[in-house]
Amino acid sequence: MKLSQKLGFAISGITSVFMSTVVVTNTHILKAQATPKQPTENLVVNGTFAADPLLSPYDRTRNNPFISGWFNSIGGDIASNIFLENYTVDNAENYSLSVRLAPRYDDNGPTFTYISQKLKTIPGQKYELSYYLANTDDDPNENIFQTYVGGKLIDQKVNVPFQGFTKYTYYFVAKSQTTELKFASKQRFYWYNLDNVSVVPVNKLSKNEISKPEPCPSSIPAAKLVFTTFEIPNSITTEPQSINDKGDIIGYFRTSEGDRGFLKQGASFTTFNYPNALLTYANGINNQGDVVGSYYQNTVYHAFLKKGNSFTDVDVPGVDPAFAQFFSNQSARDINNQGHFVGFFRDNTGTHGFLKKGNTYSSFDNPNTTYQYTIANGINDWGNIVGFFQDAKGYHAFLKRGRYFTNFDVPGANFTHASSINNQGDIVGFFYDGIANRGFLKQGNSFSVINVPGAYSTYVYGINNQGDIVGFFYDGTKRRGFIARKKGW
Repeated sequence: MKLSQKLGFAISGITSVFMSTVVVTNTHILKAQATPKQPTENLVVNGTFAADPLLSPYDRTRNNPFISGWFNSIGGDIASNIFLENYTVDNAENYSLSVRLAPRYDDNGPTFTYISQKLKTIPGQKYELSYYLANTDDDPNENIFQTYVGGKLIDQKVNVPFQGFTKYTYYFVAKSQTTELKFASKQRFYWYNLDNVSVVPVNKLSKNEISKPEPCPSSIPAAKLVFTTFEIPNSITTEPQSINDKGDIIGYFRTSEGDRGFLKQGASFTTFNYPNALLTYANGINNQGDVVGSYYQNTVYHAFLKKGNSFTDVDVPGVDPAFAQFFSNQSARDINNQGHFVGFFRDNTGTHGFLKKGNTYSSFDNPNTTYQYTIANGINDWGNIVGFFQDAKGYHAFLKRGRYFTNFDVPGANFTHASSINNQGDIVGFFYDGIANRGFLKQGNSFSVINVPGAYSTYVYGINNQGDIVGFFYDGTKRRGFIARKKGW
C-alpha cells in the first residue's frame, strides 16, 4: 500500500428516508471558506464539538463520559469516541475542535462505534443535514462511515481514501417530534474526524447531484502531459503504484474477493496473489521485473519480494506480529535496479522507514518528526529515498540523500506526500490544497500540478527515467488507473 495518504471521497449506498427523497452532495472547501457560520436555528447541540473541555458537568474534577450534547452508543468503550483534537475545518482557530472516531475491536476484528444525538423536529418539516468529514486511513481496505437519520441509514461511505475535511449535505423530512441523528464508524487502522454538524429547516429540496470538481486555485502551473486511463476488467478499484523504464506498470486492484496485485505490459494484464494470502499489494517494480509489496495472511501483514513467479518473505527482522492485529505493521514500497528496496515498519516506538541492501536492513526516522512517524516510499538507482513524515502541523515530504534529509511542501498545500523519484531527481507525489487531492511533479525547486482531466482527485505514485508517470484518480464513481506522458511523446 502506498501510504498516507490517499485523499478523496467515496459515496455509496444512498437510500431514501421517511416519506421523501434524501439527497446528498459533497463539496471540498477552500480554507478561506472553511469556517461556516452556525445558523441560529441549528438543531444540533455542540455540533462544533467545542462546547466543553470534556469535564463532567456533575464533577469538574472528572472526565465527562460523553461529549456534551452527544451520546456514545458504545457505553462499555467510551474512549473510542470522546477524543477531541485541534484538527478541524476551522484550522484550529479559537480553540475549535473536532471529534476523532477511533477504531474499536472485538474478537472478530474491527467493529462499529457510534455517536448520536436526539433532535427536536417538526413532523412534515424538511431539513438540511450537513457535516465535515476527514479520514486518516492511508490504505482504505476496511473502513466504513454511516449516516443515520431517524433510525434509517441514509448514506454509507465504504473504503474512503485519505481525505481532508470534506462537506457532505443531505435533505430529509421529519416524521416525528424527535429524530435521532447518528454516525457510525468502523476502521481497521486509522480514524475519521467529524466536525461542524448542522441540521436546519429548509423550504425545498436541492437537486440530486454531486458537486462537480473545483479547479485548483493555486498559482502552480499544470504539468504538460497526455493522459491515458485504464482499469482491470470487472474491478471495483484499480490503483497503479509504479512504472519501470520498459513501461511495465505494477499495482493492485479490488474485487468482491479482495485485493490482488497486477502487472500491466502494454495492453495485457497479469494478476497475481501471494499464495493463500487474503490481500496482496504490489507497490514497486524495477527494470528486471522484480516486484515488492505486502500481503495480509492470518491476521498479520508481511513484506514480500517477487522474482518471476516466486515469492520470498522479506519481513523486517524483529517486527512484532502483534502490531499487525490492528495495523499494517510493515510494507515494502519500492525497489531499484540494484535490488535495494525501501518501506516502513511499526514497533512500540512508532513508524519508521527502512532500507534493505543485500541482507542488511537499516531503519531511519526523519529528524523533524514529532510523532515518530516516517514513511519511505521510493528509491532511485543512486540510493536517494523519498517519502513523508508527520509533525505537529501535519504531513510533509522529504528527500533523503545518505544521512541527510531535505524536507519540502508543495506551496500552499495542507499536506504533501512524496511517492517516487527517478534517476534525474524528479519527484512525484500528491498533496491536498484545501479543495481536493492533486498530483505534483517536482523538478529541482519547481513544482507543477498533475490533474487527470475531470477528476475529483488525483494520486500520483510512480515515475520512471523517461518521465512517464502513473497513479490513480477518482471520477465520482470509482478509482481508475492512469499513465501520463509528456506532450509530443
